[in-house]
Amino acid sequence: MARLDDIIARYAPFGPTFGPGDKAPFSGTYLCDRGTMLPPARVQLSKGEEFPEAEGLGEHTRWRQTNIQA
Repeated sequence: MARLDDIIARYAPFGPTFGPGDKAPFSGTYLCDRGTMLPPARVQLSKGEEFPEAEGLGEHTRWRQTNIQA
């Protein structure tokens, strides 16, 4: 049976996160988790575009890259 730490590590977010105003390092879809009661926000950016603020989070917005093809 898997240990609890192994299970949690499997679902832990990984990779860099980006804040509002940061430049996108790659073209693609980025995801922002806005908490448990709201669906995640998605944005498609081209390389070099600035990350926006997610509604309701302001400067606390954090984006991460995903392989979702929206």
